[in-house]
Amino acid sequence: MDALKDFFRKDMIEQITILDEIRESGRQDAVAALMDLYIDPLPDQAVDEMVYHTLFELMAGQENATISGLRHTSPRVRMLSVRRAAEESFEAVKPVLLSLLESTDDADLIQEVIRGLRNYDDPSLAPVLLPYLDHEDCSVVAWAMNVLGDLEAPEYRQTLMQIVKDREAELRDASECDLKTALSVDNLAKFKDDDATALLMSLIHHTNPVFRRVVLGVLAAMGKDILPALEKCLETGDKDEKIMAANVIGLMGDKKGADILNGQLDQRDMEKNLRFAMYEALGRIPSIRSVIGLTDGLTETDEMVLLAVLTSLDTLCNPGVVKVVQEKIDQGDDQTARVIQALITSRATNLFKAVYESESHAGPLVEALLASKDMEAVEVFKKELGSMPGERPAADITRLSAGEEVVFAKRVVAADDSKAMLFFYKSAAAELGLELVTAMDGKEALDYFQTADAVDLLITDLNMPEMTGVELTQELRQIEKWADLPILMATTESESSQVDIAREAGVNDFISKPFTKDDFSKKVNEMLGS
Repeated sequence: MDALKDFFRKDMIEQITILDEIRESGRQDAVAALMDLYIDPLPDQAVDEMVYHTLFELMAGQENATISGLRHTSPRVRMLSVRRAAEESFEAVKPVLLSLLESTDDADLIQEVIRGLRNYDDPSLAPVLLPYLDHEDCSVVAWAMNVLGDLEAPEYRQTLMQIVKDREAELRDASECDLKTALSVDNLAKFKDDDATALLMSLIHHTNPVFRRVVLGVLAAMGKDILPALEKCLETGDKDEKIMAANVIGLMGDKKGADILNGQLDQRDMEKNLRFAMYEALGRIPSIRSVIGLTDGLTETDEMVLLAVLTSLDTLCNPGVVKVVQEKIDQGDDQTARVIQALITSRATNLFKAVYESESHAGPLVEALLASKDMEAVEVFKKELGSMPGERPAADITRLSAGEEVVFAKRVVAADDSKAMLFFYKSAAAELGLELVTAMDGKEALDYFQTADAVDLLITDLNMPEMTGVELTQELRQIEKWADLPILMATTESESSQVDIAREAGVNDFISKPFTKDDFSKKVNEMLGS
Protein backbone atom coordinates (compact mmCIF):
# COMPACT_ATOMS: atom_id res chain seq x y z
CA MET A 1 0.00 0.00 0.00
CA ASP A 2 1.41 3.40 -1.02
CA ALA A 3 0.60 5.12 2.27
CA LEU A 4 2.77 2.63 4.13
CA LYS A 5 5.67 2.72 1.65
CA ASP A 6 8.99 3.53 3.36
CA PHE A 7 7.11 3.59 6.69
CA PHE A 8 10.28 2.87 8.67
CA ARG A 9 12.05 5.93 7.26
CA LYS A 10 9.39 8.35 8.42
CA ASP A 11 9.50 10.10 11.80
CA MET A 12 7.17 9.09 14.62
CA ILE A 13 4.68 11.95 14.16
CA GLU A 14 4.29 11.12 10.46
CA GLN A 15 3.90 7.39 11.22
CA ILE A 16 1.13 8.08 13.73
CA THR A 17 -0.62 10.43 11.32
CA ILE A 18 -0.59 7.80 8.56
CA LEU A 19 -1.93 5.08 10.87
CA ASP A 20 -4.63 7.40 12.17
CA GLU A 21 -5.78 8.25 8.66
CA ILE A 22 -5.89 4.56 7.67
CA ARG A 23 -7.94 3.72 10.76
CA GLU A 24 -10.32 6.66 10.37
CA SER A 25 -11.01 5.88 6.71
CA GLY A 26 -11.40 2.13 7.31
CA ARG A 27 -8.88 1.20 4.60
CA GLN A 28 -9.39 -2.56 4.24
CA ASP A 29 -6.78 -2.62 1.49
CA ALA A 30 -4.17 -1.77 4.14
CA VAL A 31 -4.66 -4.97 6.17
CA ALA A 32 -2.08 -7.10 4.33
CA ALA A 33 0.54 -4.34 4.46
CA LEU A 34 -0.15 -3.75 8.15
CA MET A 35 0.29 -7.46 8.83
CA ASP A 36 3.69 -7.33 7.14
CA LEU A 37 4.50 -4.23 9.17
CA TYR A 38 3.53 -5.98 12.40
CA ILE A 39 5.72 -9.07 11.83
CA ASP A 40 8.52 -7.64 13.97
CA PRO A 41 8.26 -5.14 16.86
CA LEU A 42 8.79 -1.56 15.70
CA PRO A 43 11.52 0.49 17.39
CA ASP A 44 9.00 2.86 18.95
CA GLN A 45 6.62 1.01 21.26
CA ALA A 46 3.85 3.60 20.93
CA VAL A 47 3.87 3.27 17.13
CA ASP A 48 4.01 -0.52 17.39
CA GLU A 49 0.93 -0.51 19.61
CA MET A 50 -0.87 1.82 17.20
CA VAL A 51 -0.15 -0.57 14.33
CA TYR A 52 -1.67 -3.34 16.48
CA HIS A 53 -4.85 -1.40 17.25
CA THR A 54 -5.25 -0.12 13.69
CA LEU A 55 -4.96 -3.64 12.28
CA PHE A 56 -7.24 -5.02 15.00
CA GLU A 57 -9.98 -2.49 14.16
CA LEU A 58 -9.72 -2.97 10.39
CA MET A 59 -10.11 -6.75 10.78
CA ALA A 60 -13.41 -6.38 12.66
CA GLY A 61 -16.11 -8.31 10.82
CA GLN A 62 -13.64 -9.43 8.14
CA GLU A 63 -13.78 -13.23 7.99
CA ASN A 64 -11.20 -13.66 5.21
CA ALA A 65 -8.74 -11.24 6.79
CA THR A 66 -9.05 -13.08 10.12
CA ILE A 67 -8.42 -16.46 8.48
CA SER A 68 -5.47 -15.02 6.57
CA GLY A 69 -4.01 -13.69 9.82
CA LEU A 70 -4.50 -17.02 11.60
CA ARG A 71 -2.50 -18.73 8.84
CA HIS A 72 0.24 -16.09 8.75
CA THR A 73 3.83 -17.20 9.28
CA SER A 74 4.43 -14.52 11.94
CA PRO A 75 3.64 -15.55 15.55
CA ARG A 76 2.75 -11.91 16.33
CA VAL A 77 0.24 -11.69 13.51
CA ARG A 78 -1.26 -15.05 14.45
CA MET A 79 -1.69 -13.95 18.06
CA LEU A 80 -3.36 -10.70 17.01
CA SER A 81 -5.65 -12.61 14.67
CA VAL A 82 -6.60 -15.11 17.35
CA ARG A 83 -7.58 -12.24 19.63
CA ARG A 84 -9.60 -10.73 16.80
CA ALA A 85 -11.31 -14.08 16.24
CA ALA A 86 -12.24 -14.17 19.93
CA GLU A 87 -14.42 -11.12 19.30
CA GLU A 88 -16.28 -12.75 16.39
CA SER A 89 -18.12 -16.01 15.70
CA PHE A 90 -17.33 -16.80 12.07
CA GLU A 91 -18.13 -20.44 11.39
CA ALA A 92 -15.33 -20.67 8.81
CA VAL A 93 -12.83 -19.48 11.42
CA LYS A 94 -13.55 -22.31 13.87
CA PRO A 95 -11.71 -25.10 11.98
CA VAL A 96 -8.74 -22.78 11.50
CA LEU A 97 -8.64 -22.13 15.25
CA LEU A 98 -8.82 -25.86 15.94
CA SER A 99 -6.01 -26.53 13.49
CA LEU A 100 -3.90 -23.86 15.15
CA LEU A 101 -4.65 -25.32 18.57
CA GLU A 102 -3.50 -28.75 17.44
CA SER A 103 -0.28 -27.47 15.92
CA THR A 104 1.09 -25.26 18.72
CA ASP A 105 2.62 -25.81 22.14
CA ASP A 106 2.81 -22.09 22.97
CA ALA A 107 0.81 -21.72 26.21
CA ASP A 108 -0.10 -18.10 25.53
CA LEU A 109 -1.39 -18.91 22.06
CA ILE A 110 -3.26 -21.98 23.33
CA GLN A 111 -4.97 -19.82 25.94
CA GLU A 112 -6.05 -17.26 23.35
CA VAL A 113 -7.31 -19.90 20.91
CA ILE A 114 -9.40 -21.54 23.64
CA ARG A 115 -10.78 -18.14 24.54
CA GLY A 116 -11.71 -17.65 20.89
CA LEU A 117 -13.55 -20.98 20.82
CA ARG A 118 -15.79 -19.74 23.61
CA ASN A 119 -17.97 -18.02 21.02
CA TYR A 120 -19.06 -21.34 19.54
CA ASP A 121 -21.79 -23.15 21.46
CA ASP A 122 -20.66 -26.48 20.08
CA PRO A 123 -20.73 -29.59 22.33
CA SER A 124 -18.33 -31.32 19.92
CA LEU A 125 -15.59 -29.05 21.29
CA ALA A 126 -15.67 -30.84 24.66
CA PRO A 127 -13.45 -33.82 23.64
CA VAL A 128 -10.99 -31.35 22.10
CA LEU A 129 -10.74 -29.20 25.22
CA LEU A 130 -10.82 -31.84 27.97
CA PRO A 131 -7.11 -32.77 27.58
CA TYR A 132 -6.17 -29.17 28.33
CA LEU A 133 -7.42 -29.63 31.89
CA ASP A 134 -4.08 -31.38 32.46
CA HIS A 135 -2.00 -28.59 30.95
CA GLU A 136 0.88 -27.32 33.08
CA ASP A 137 -0.11 -23.68 32.55
CA CYS A 138 -2.87 -22.64 34.97
CA SER A 139 -4.21 -19.97 32.59
CA VAL A 140 -4.77 -22.60 29.92
CA VAL A 141 -6.55 -24.81 32.45
CA ALA A 142 -8.72 -21.90 33.59
CA TRP A 143 -9.81 -20.97 30.07
CA ALA A 144 -10.49 -24.60 29.16
CA MET A 145 -12.71 -24.85 32.24
CA ASN A 146 -14.54 -21.64 31.36
CA VAL A 147 -15.35 -22.79 27.84
CA LEU A 148 -16.27 -26.31 28.91
CA GLY A 149 -18.50 -24.86 31.62
CA ASP A 150 -20.42 -22.86 29.04
CA LEU A 151 -20.93 -26.02 27.01
CA GLU A 152 -22.32 -27.88 30.06
CA ALA A 153 -20.98 -31.12 28.59
CA PRO A 154 -21.77 -34.25 30.68
CA GLU A 155 -18.26 -35.60 30.15
CA TYR A 156 -16.86 -32.35 31.57
CA ARG A 157 -18.95 -32.72 34.72
CA GLN A 158 -17.68 -36.28 35.19
CA THR A 159 -14.09 -35.17 34.66
CA LEU A 160 -14.45 -32.38 37.23
CA MET A 161 -15.94 -34.76 39.77
CA GLN A 162 -13.05 -37.15 39.28
CA ILE A 163 -10.49 -34.36 39.63
CA VAL A 164 -12.09 -33.19 42.88
CA LYS A 165 -12.35 -36.74 44.28
CA ASP A 166 -8.73 -37.52 43.43
CA ARG A 167 -7.37 -34.24 44.71
CA GLU A 168 -9.36 -34.06 47.94
CA ALA A 169 -7.82 -37.33 49.07
CA GLU A 170 -4.33 -35.97 48.37
CA LEU A 171 -5.13 -32.72 50.20
CA ARG A 172 -6.30 -34.29 53.46
CA ASP A 173 -2.95 -33.99 55.19
CA ALA A 174 -1.88 -30.77 53.47
CA SER A 175 -2.25 -27.12 54.40
CA GLU A 176 -2.54 -25.70 50.88
CA CYS A 177 -4.81 -26.06 47.86
CA ASP A 178 -3.62 -25.85 44.25
CA LEU A 179 -5.34 -23.59 41.74
CA LYS A 180 -6.53 -26.41 39.51
CA THR A 181 -8.43 -28.06 42.35
CA ALA A 182 -9.96 -24.74 43.41
CA LEU A 183 -11.05 -24.07 39.83
CA SER A 184 -12.48 -27.58 39.56
CA VAL A 185 -14.61 -27.05 42.66
CA ASP A 186 -15.79 -23.67 41.40
CA ASN A 187 -16.73 -25.02 37.96
CA LEU A 188 -18.38 -28.15 39.34
CA ALA A 189 -20.74 -25.94 41.35
CA LYS A 190 -22.11 -24.46 38.12
CA PHE A 191 -23.88 -27.74 37.33
CA LYS A 192 -25.99 -27.68 40.54
CA ASP A 193 -27.25 -31.22 39.94
CA ASP A 194 -27.72 -33.75 42.75
CA ASP A 195 -24.42 -35.57 42.20
CA ALA A 196 -22.33 -32.40 42.02
CA THR A 197 -24.09 -30.96 45.06
CA ALA A 198 -23.64 -34.17 47.05
CA LEU A 199 -19.91 -34.23 46.33
CA LEU A 200 -19.44 -30.61 47.35
CA MET A 201 -21.49 -31.07 50.51
CA SER A 202 -19.33 -34.06 51.47
CA LEU A 203 -16.35 -31.67 51.52
CA ILE A 204 -17.97 -29.01 53.70
CA HIS A 205 -15.62 -29.77 56.61
CA HIS A 206 -12.59 -31.10 54.81
CA THR A 207 -9.48 -31.49 56.98
CA ASN A 208 -7.48 -29.14 54.73
CA PRO A 209 -8.44 -25.62 55.94
CA VAL A 210 -7.57 -23.88 52.66
CA PHE A 211 -9.48 -26.39 50.53
CA ARG A 212 -12.40 -26.15 52.96
CA ARG A 213 -12.40 -22.35 52.59
CA VAL A 214 -12.68 -22.78 48.81
CA VAL A 215 -15.56 -25.22 49.17
CA LEU A 216 -17.47 -22.99 51.61
CA GLY A 217 -17.11 -19.98 49.32
CA VAL A 218 -18.35 -21.97 46.35
CA LEU A 219 -21.32 -23.39 48.27
CA ALA A 220 -22.33 -19.91 49.44
CA ALA A 221 -22.18 -18.64 45.85
CA MET A 222 -24.48 -21.41 44.60
CA GLY A 223 -27.50 -19.56 45.98
CA LYS A 224 -30.79 -20.82 47.37
CA ASP A 225 -30.73 -23.98 45.22
CA ILE A 226 -28.26 -25.41 47.74
CA LEU A 227 -30.46 -24.67 50.80
CA PRO A 228 -32.17 -28.11 50.90
CA ALA A 229 -28.77 -29.80 51.01
CA LEU A 230 -27.59 -27.44 53.75
CA GLU A 231 -30.76 -28.12 55.75
CA LYS A 232 -30.17 -31.85 55.45
CA CYS A 233 -26.59 -31.33 56.65
CA LEU A 234 -27.90 -29.47 59.71
CA GLU A 235 -30.14 -32.45 60.45
CA THR A 236 -27.78 -35.35 59.79
CA GLY A 237 -24.20 -34.04 59.73
CA ASP A 238 -21.68 -34.15 62.56
CA LYS A 239 -21.13 -31.07 64.71
CA ASP A 240 -18.44 -29.53 62.52
CA GLU A 241 -20.42 -30.09 59.33
CA LYS A 242 -23.44 -28.45 60.94
CA ILE A 243 -21.36 -25.42 61.96
CA MET A 244 -20.04 -25.08 58.43
CA ALA A 245 -23.56 -25.41 57.00
CA ALA A 246 -24.80 -22.66 59.31
CA ASN A 247 -21.92 -20.42 58.23
CA VAL A 248 -22.74 -20.98 54.56
CA ILE A 249 -26.42 -20.19 55.13
CA GLY A 250 -25.43 -16.94 56.80
CA LEU A 251 -23.09 -16.00 53.99
CA MET A 252 -25.87 -16.61 51.45
CA GLY A 253 -28.18 -14.18 53.25
CA ASP A 254 -31.35 -15.75 51.84
CA LYS A 255 -34.51 -15.30 53.94
CA LYS A 256 -35.39 -18.99 53.59
CA GLY A 257 -32.12 -19.68 55.38
CA ALA A 258 -33.48 -17.90 58.46
CA ASP A 259 -36.45 -20.29 58.54
CA ILE A 260 -34.06 -23.25 58.43
CA LEU A 261 -31.85 -21.89 61.20
CA ASN A 262 -34.78 -21.05 63.46
CA GLY A 263 -36.19 -24.52 63.02
CA GLN A 264 -32.88 -25.96 64.20
CA LEU A 265 -32.56 -23.54 67.14
CA ASP A 266 -35.76 -24.97 68.63
CA GLN A 267 -33.61 -27.91 69.74
CA ARG A 268 -32.63 -26.75 73.22
CA ASP A 269 -29.98 -29.45 73.75
CA MET A 270 -27.89 -28.20 70.84
CA GLU A 271 -24.16 -27.77 71.47
CA LYS A 272 -23.01 -24.24 72.29
CA ASN A 273 -20.67 -24.00 69.32
CA LEU A 274 -23.47 -24.72 66.92
CA ARG A 275 -25.88 -22.32 68.59
CA PHE A 276 -23.18 -19.63 68.39
CA ALA A 277 -22.75 -20.26 64.66
CA MET A 278 -26.49 -20.19 64.01
CA TYR A 279 -27.05 -16.91 65.83
CA GLU A 280 -24.15 -15.34 63.95
CA ALA A 281 -25.63 -16.61 60.68
CA LEU A 282 -29.04 -15.11 61.53
CA GLY A 283 -27.35 -11.74 61.98
CA ARG A 284 -26.29 -11.85 58.33
CA ILE A 285 -29.85 -12.44 57.08
CA PRO A 286 -32.05 -9.32 57.21
CA SER A 287 -35.53 -10.71 57.83
CA ILE A 288 -38.35 -10.77 60.39
CA ARG A 289 -37.61 -14.44 61.05
CA SER A 290 -34.01 -13.60 61.92
CA VAL A 291 -35.16 -10.97 64.42
CA ILE A 292 -37.60 -13.43 66.01
CA GLY A 293 -34.94 -16.10 66.38
CA LEU A 294 -32.42 -13.66 67.82
CA THR A 295 -34.79 -12.05 70.32
CA ASP A 296 -35.70 -15.56 71.49
CA GLY A 297 -31.95 -16.02 71.94
CA LEU A 298 -31.89 -13.35 74.68
CA THR A 299 -32.67 -16.19 77.09
CA GLU A 300 -29.30 -17.84 76.36
CA THR A 301 -27.13 -18.05 79.47
CA ASP A 302 -23.77 -18.97 77.96
CA GLU A 303 -21.59 -15.85 77.73
CA MET A 304 -20.22 -16.51 74.23
CA VAL A 305 -23.57 -17.59 72.77
CA LEU A 306 -25.32 -14.53 74.21
CA LEU A 307 -22.56 -12.39 72.76
CA ALA A 308 -23.36 -13.76 69.30
CA VAL A 309 -27.03 -12.95 69.88
CA LEU A 310 -26.40 -9.30 70.87
CA THR A 311 -23.85 -8.77 68.11
CA SER A 312 -26.36 -9.97 65.53
CA LEU A 313 -29.29 -8.08 67.05
CA ASP A 314 -27.32 -4.85 66.84
CA THR A 315 -26.99 -5.28 63.08
CA LEU A 316 -30.76 -5.83 62.80
CA CYS A 317 -31.76 -3.22 65.40
CA ASN A 318 -35.32 -1.86 65.11
CA PRO A 319 -37.93 -0.56 67.60
CA GLY A 320 -39.25 -4.08 68.20
CA VAL A 321 -35.78 -5.37 69.07
CA VAL A 322 -35.17 -2.42 71.40
CA LYS A 323 -38.46 -3.07 73.21
CA VAL A 324 -37.57 -6.73 73.83
CA VAL A 325 -34.09 -5.81 75.12
CA GLN A 326 -35.59 -3.18 77.45
CA GLU A 327 -38.07 -5.72 78.79
CA LYS A 328 -35.21 -8.12 79.45
CA ILE A 329 -33.37 -5.42 81.40
CA ASP A 330 -36.52 -4.62 83.37
CA GLN A 331 -36.70 -8.18 84.70
CA GLY A 332 -33.88 -7.39 87.13
CA ASP A 333 -32.66 -10.97 87.38
CA ASP A 334 -29.40 -12.77 86.60
CA GLN A 335 -30.23 -12.75 82.89
CA THR A 336 -30.54 -8.95 82.99
CA ALA A 337 -26.91 -8.67 84.04
CA ARG A 338 -25.84 -11.10 81.33
CA VAL A 339 -27.70 -9.19 78.61
CA ILE A 340 -26.29 -5.82 79.69
CA GLN A 341 -22.77 -7.25 79.85
CA ALA A 342 -23.13 -8.81 76.38
CA LEU A 343 -24.45 -5.50 75.02
CA ILE A 344 -21.37 -3.70 76.38
CA THR A 345 -18.90 -6.37 75.31
CA SER A 346 -20.31 -6.51 71.76
CA ARG A 347 -20.09 -2.71 71.34
CA ALA A 348 -23.75 -2.81 70.31
CA THR A 349 -23.91 0.92 69.64
CA ASN A 350 -27.31 0.89 67.93
CA LEU A 351 -28.94 -0.91 70.85
CA PHE A 352 -27.03 1.16 73.39
CA LYS A 353 -28.29 4.48 72.04
CA ALA A 354 -31.86 3.28 71.72
CA VAL A 355 -31.99 1.66 75.19
CA TYR A 356 -30.15 4.57 76.83
CA GLU A 357 -32.91 6.99 75.81
CA SER A 358 -35.01 5.54 78.63
CA GLU A 359 -33.76 7.00 81.94
CA SER A 360 -34.52 3.79 83.84
CA HIS A 361 -32.25 1.85 81.49
CA ALA A 362 -29.47 4.41 81.10
CA GLY A 363 -28.13 3.95 84.64
CA PRO A 364 -27.59 0.16 84.44
CA LEU A 365 -25.83 0.56 81.09
CA VAL A 366 -23.36 3.14 82.38
CA GLU A 367 -22.73 1.23 85.60
CA ALA A 368 -21.94 -1.92 83.63
CA LEU A 369 -19.66 0.07 81.36
CA LEU A 370 -17.76 1.52 84.33
CA ALA A 371 -17.38 -1.95 85.85
CA SER A 372 -16.16 -3.56 82.62
CA LYS A 373 -12.59 -2.18 82.77
CA ASP A 374 -12.82 -2.30 78.98
CA MET A 375 -11.40 1.10 78.04
CA GLU A 376 -11.97 0.54 74.33
CA ALA A 377 -15.66 -0.11 74.98
CA VAL A 378 -15.77 2.98 77.19
CA GLU A 379 -14.37 5.12 74.39
CA VAL A 380 -16.79 3.62 71.85
CA PHE A 381 -19.84 4.43 73.98
CA LYS A 382 -18.54 7.85 75.06
CA LYS A 383 -18.51 8.75 71.39
CA GLU A 384 -22.14 7.63 71.07
CA LEU A 385 -23.11 9.65 74.15
CA GLY A 386 -21.37 12.66 72.65
CA SER A 387 -23.76 12.58 69.72
CA MET A 388 -26.81 12.66 72.01
CA PRO A 389 -28.41 15.92 73.29
CA GLY A 390 -29.18 16.71 76.93
CA GLU A 391 -27.49 16.95 80.33
CA ARG A 392 -27.55 13.26 81.19
CA PRO A 393 -25.29 12.08 78.32
CA ALA A 394 -22.83 14.89 79.12
CA ALA A 395 -22.78 13.93 82.80
CA ASP A 396 -22.22 10.27 81.96
CA ILE A 397 -19.34 11.17 79.65
CA THR A 398 -17.74 12.96 82.62
CA ARG A 399 -18.22 9.87 84.81
CA LEU A 400 -16.75 7.60 82.17
CA SER A 401 -13.76 9.91 81.71
CA ALA A 402 -12.79 9.82 85.37
CA GLY A 403 -10.97 6.49 85.17
CA GLU A 404 -7.19 6.23 85.29
CA GLU A 405 -5.26 5.86 82.07
CA VAL A 406 -4.35 2.23 81.49
CA VAL A 407 -0.75 1.28 80.71
CA PHE A 408 -0.52 -2.06 78.92
CA ALA A 409 2.40 -4.35 79.64
CA LYS A 410 1.70 -6.81 76.81
CA ARG A 411 0.24 -6.59 73.30
CA VAL A 412 -1.86 -9.40 71.84
CA VAL A 413 -3.19 -9.77 68.28
CA ALA A 414 -6.45 -11.68 67.75
CA ALA A 415 -7.49 -12.82 64.27
CA ASP A 416 -11.03 -14.14 63.80
CA ASP A 417 -13.75 -13.57 61.19
CA SER A 418 -16.39 -13.66 63.93
CA LYS A 419 -17.22 -10.21 65.32
CA ALA A 420 -18.65 -11.82 68.44
CA MET A 421 -15.40 -13.71 69.09
CA LEU A 422 -13.33 -10.56 68.63
CA PHE A 423 -15.58 -8.74 71.11
CA PHE A 424 -15.12 -11.64 73.54
CA TYR A 425 -11.34 -11.36 73.20
CA LYS A 426 -11.50 -7.58 73.74
CA SER A 427 -13.47 -7.96 76.94
CA ALA A 428 -11.22 -10.72 78.27
CA ALA A 429 -8.06 -8.82 77.32
CA ALA A 430 -9.32 -5.73 79.16
CA GLU A 431 -9.79 -7.77 82.33
CA LEU A 432 -6.27 -9.16 81.93
CA GLY A 433 -4.77 -5.70 81.38
CA LEU A 434 -3.62 -6.56 77.84
CA GLU A 435 -3.59 -4.35 74.78
CA LEU A 436 -5.52 -6.13 72.02
CA VAL A 437 -5.23 -5.58 68.29
CA THR A 438 -7.93 -7.32 66.23
CA ALA A 439 -8.10 -8.53 62.62
CA MET A 440 -11.09 -9.94 60.74
CA ASP A 441 -9.02 -12.56 58.88
CA GLY A 442 -5.49 -13.86 58.47
CA LYS A 443 -4.63 -11.47 55.66
CA GLU A 444 -5.55 -8.43 57.74
CA ALA A 445 -3.49 -9.80 60.63
CA LEU A 446 -0.49 -10.44 58.38
CA ASP A 447 -0.70 -6.87 57.06
CA TYR A 448 -0.52 -5.63 60.65
CA PHE A 449 2.51 -7.77 61.43
CA GLN A 450 4.35 -6.34 58.43
CA THR A 451 4.74 -3.02 60.25
CA ALA A 452 4.16 -3.90 63.93
CA ASP A 453 7.00 -3.10 66.32
CA ALA A 454 6.17 -5.53 69.14
CA VAL A 455 3.62 -8.30 69.72
CA ASP A 456 3.71 -10.77 72.60
CA LEU A 457 1.04 -13.27 71.48
CA LEU A 458 -1.11 -14.12 68.47
CA ILE A 459 -4.51 -15.73 68.96
CA THR A 460 -5.95 -17.00 65.70
CA ASP A 461 -8.99 -18.87 64.56
CA LEU A 462 -8.36 -21.90 62.35
CA ASN A 463 -11.06 -21.22 59.74
CA MET A 464 -11.10 -17.74 58.19
CA PRO A 465 -11.74 -16.27 54.73
CA GLU A 466 -8.88 -14.75 52.71
CA MET A 467 -6.25 -16.54 54.81
CA THR A 468 -6.67 -19.35 57.36
CA GLY A 469 -4.95 -19.50 60.72
CA VAL A 470 -2.58 -22.14 59.35
CA GLU A 471 -1.63 -19.96 56.38
CA LEU A 472 -1.12 -16.96 58.67
CA THR A 473 1.16 -19.01 60.89
CA GLN A 474 3.18 -20.27 57.92
CA GLU A 475 3.66 -16.71 56.66
CA LEU A 476 4.75 -15.40 60.07
CA ARG A 477 7.24 -18.21 60.62
CA GLN A 478 9.02 -17.15 57.44
CA ILE A 479 9.58 -13.65 58.86
CA GLU A 480 12.62 -13.64 61.14
CA LYS A 481 11.10 -11.12 63.53
CA TRP A 482 8.09 -13.37 64.23
CA ALA A 483 9.77 -16.78 63.96
CA ASP A 484 9.43 -17.36 67.72
CA LEU A 485 6.17 -15.49 68.36
CA PRO A 486 3.86 -17.54 70.65
CA ILE A 487 0.77 -18.52 68.64
CA LEU A 488 -2.46 -19.82 70.17
CA MET A 489 -5.05 -21.35 67.85
CA ALA A 490 -8.76 -21.61 68.65
CA THR A 491 -10.30 -24.85 67.35
CA THR A 492 -13.27 -27.10 68.01
CA GLU A 493 -12.59 -30.29 69.91
CA SER A 494 -13.42 -32.36 66.85
CA GLU A 495 -10.76 -30.62 64.73
CA SER A 496 -8.03 -32.78 66.27
CA SER A 497 -7.24 -34.12 62.79
CA GLN A 498 -6.07 -30.64 61.83
CA VAL A 499 -4.04 -29.99 64.97
CA ASP A 500 -1.03 -31.79 63.52
CA ILE A 501 -1.18 -29.64 60.37
CA ALA A 502 -1.38 -26.50 62.48
CA ARG A 503 1.40 -27.59 64.83
CA GLU A 504 3.65 -28.41 61.90
CA ALA A 505 2.99 -24.92 60.53
CA GLY A 506 4.25 -23.44 63.80
CA VAL A 507 1.27 -23.11 66.17
CA ASN A 508 2.44 -23.44 69.79
CA ASP A 509 -0.76 -24.31 71.61
CA PHE A 510 -4.51 -24.73 71.19
CA ILE A 511 -7.69 -23.78 73.01
CA SER A 512 -10.86 -25.73 72.28
CA LYS A 513 -14.18 -24.02 71.68
CA PRO A 514 -16.40 -23.37 73.47
CA PHE A 515 -14.35 -21.82 76.26
CA THR A 516 -15.08 -19.43 79.11
CA LYS A 517 -13.22 -16.28 80.06
CA ASP A 518 -11.56 -18.23 82.87
CA ASP A 519 -10.39 -20.90 80.38
CA PHE A 520 -9.11 -18.21 78.06
CA SER A 521 -7.36 -16.20 80.79
CA LYS A 522 -5.60 -19.28 82.12
CA LYS A 523 -4.33 -20.27 78.67
CA VAL A 524 -3.17 -16.75 77.80
CA ASN A 525 -1.35 -16.34 81.12
CA GLU A 526 0.40 -19.67 80.54
CA MET A 527 1.61 -18.59 77.10
CA LEU A 528 2.70 -15.14 78.30
CA GLY A 529 4.45 -16.62 81.32
CA SER A 530 2.33 -14.53 83.66
